[in-house]
Amino acid sequence: THAVPAAPSILRRSRARRAGKRVRFAQVTVYYFARRQGFTCVPSAGGSSLGMAPRHHRARRYSLSQFAHLRQVSHRQHLRQHLRREKLRARRRELTQNGTVPSAEAAGLTLADVSDDDLDVGQVEVGDYFYLQPLPTKRRRALLRASGVRRIDAEERQELRALRLSREQCGCLCRLTCEPRTCACSQAGIQCQ
Repeated sequence: THAVPAAPSILRRSRARRAGKRVRFAQVTVYYFARRQGFTCVPSAGGSSLGMAPRHHRARRYSLSQFAHLRQVSHRQHLRQHLRREKLRARRRELTQNGTVPSAEAAGLTLADVSDDDLDVGQVEVGDYFYLQPLPTKRRRALLRASGVRRIDAEERQELRALRLSREQCGCLCRLTCEPRTCACSQAGIQCQ
């Protein structure tokens, strides 16, 4: 009798092939877009949503280490600005007795009055802190103006408020059983919510 050699396993072959193939990135390409009024996002309050131009105006390539360093520097600057604004608010509250007494001194304070020495940047780990934070309407408008947007569409505020309200009122008013004649979902051709 002859011994027939066993055929190599298909599974072993595919594992061996996969072991050497890994995706590795060497560069990061960052595209820069001009800021525009959004019309595609819905901020949680107010109007003047932030958006970007349809085409980028600049692109830069970075190595992974360069990009990581740039992000860390950028996050630390954002953190410093955030802490500076918080410190300014706290000083204004102190001078106005928690906002109850008007104070000319408090009204005259600006971000320039808060020095880097007043900030506890070293006490906060940037990686733990940094995340996207909602911006108040005034800051969004200021960002748009600083980016060269001359005319901010005021009607967007009403449209965004209507969108937020419509998102709060979702589904129908049916209780326990669906009444197809009066059910808004059924009349719209969707399953009763």
